[in-house]
Amino acid sequence: MLKRFIIALALVVLAGFRANAADTQLQQIADALDVSTTKTFQFTANGKMWAVGEASSPMAANPRSYIKSLTRSYDFTAGAMREELVRSQGEAPPSGGDYQPIEGDQRLVAFVRGDFAWYEAGKSMNPAPEEANERAHAIVISPHGLVRAAFANNATVTKKTIEGREMTVVSFAVQGKHKVVAYVNDQNAIEKVESSYGHPVVGDMKVVTYYGPYRDFGGIKFPAKIIQYQDGLPSLDVTVTAIRTNPTVDIEVPSNVRSEPVTVKSEKVADGVWFIGGGTHNSVLIEMKDYLIVVEAPLGDLRSTAVMGEVKKLVANKPIKYLVNTHHHVDHSGGVRAYAAEGVTIVTHELSRPYYEKALASTWNLSPDRLVKSKKRPVFQTMGDNMVLTDGARSVELYQIIGSGHHDGMVMAYLRKEKLLVEADVFSPFGIPKTPNPYSVNLEANVRRLNIDVDKILPIHGSIVPYVELMKAIGKGPAEKAPAK
Repeated sequence: MLKRFIIALALVVLAGFRANAADTQLQQIADALDVSTTKTFQFTANGKMWAVGEASSPMAANPRSYIKSLTRSYDFTAGAMREELVRSQGEAPPSGGDYQPIEGDQRLVAFVRGDFAWYEAGKSMNPAPEEANERAHAIVISPHGLVRAAFANNATVTKKTIEGREMTVVSFAVQGKHKVVAYVNDQNAIEKVESSYGHPVVGDMKVVTYYGPYRDFGGIKFPAKIIQYQDGLPSLDVTVTAIRTNPTVDIEVPSNVRSEPVTVKSEKVADGVWFIGGGTHNSVLIEMKDYLIVVEAPLGDLRSTAVMGEVKKLVANKPIKYLVNTHHHVDHSGGVRAYAAEGVTIVTHELSRPYYEKALASTWNLSPDRLVKSKKRPVFQTMGDNMVLTDGARSVELYQIIGSGHHDGMVMAYLRKEKLLVEADVFSPFGIPKTPNPYSVNLEANVRRLNIDVDKILPIHGSIVPYVELMKAIGKGPAEKAPAK
């Protein structure tokens, strides 16, 4: 009995020693960054970035843009961050999504605090709940945020020889939402971070971030370079030009973001056709004889759940049979899985299907969605250059937008009787650009190629507009509208 007690006591002492050793090593890393006195932090950088999940096809590289200025301001005690980005066009010719082509310098401002994420859009603040995980993850893997999170989440600290160098390895998880493994050199500088967060399309998104070399910024050591990869592809490569410790960072969640993260508003366009908006992305509901078709499921589960709720209010007695997905870009496919969880058949171009199948093979431990919980297998119906969904009374014509730089497998929907065209990204009616958008020029060329008569455009971004607005945007007069077939 006494022997067992002595052994148990020895194990407790050993465990305490290991915990103290781990805390000591973490403290040394914290001291190198002055973590204890740094409540807020800001860095400014320039370089380049790549838009994850916005390539012109699942096999292509993600589109690049040049960063003139990137400023991230952190409030570590509030779990908040403000990111201000000024960037310019990086692809010539434009290829893929992420607001391309970019005219001049584009300014983007994004926020996160706790579970709330949002964008600044002029004087408005637009909720972005589907991006909260990624932005919170950016705080966790920042050098100061990482050390704080390691202390708060009982990190495991070990020694490991890597390529002939002894490194300190710090491992922890944050509330089941983020996983982090950091590699620290003998100067107590974080060199590499392997991490993951829950993504609405690809599941547990794997991220690798490199920091260094470190340089002295007015007495504070901070990495001069930050290079990052997401999903195995480059996402960020910047040079840090300035830092500030303990600046004033006041980030409060706007009332509309807190109270109504998802807004859904519907507008009847024609008999059996509704335009469902209310946010940054729209969907279109089409009523068939015995079932319903929804075109586009953007953003994420929350948006799709709200749209499906609105669909039931508009047409209560018919099921959604088909969801038409225009292309694989993450902001347009984030809500696809919610429909799949309801047994809805996903109609998409054959070029986009491999992207979704890769996502199905991923793990979904960090942010399990409706599809994971339903344990259903998605049903896909793919198309080539065209497909017709019909019930004998109404037909929905689907066409590939041939030659679009935005996406190789871009799909648009056309209702011949109503002369309505549903399209995503290639024409967003937010004013007349200084230079015609090549994606819009290509859309008009496809309308002429197909010889279809369009009266109104139902865009996935923006409001319903007459077809003449597309003609104005590309510098053509109304007389040049495609003739009726």
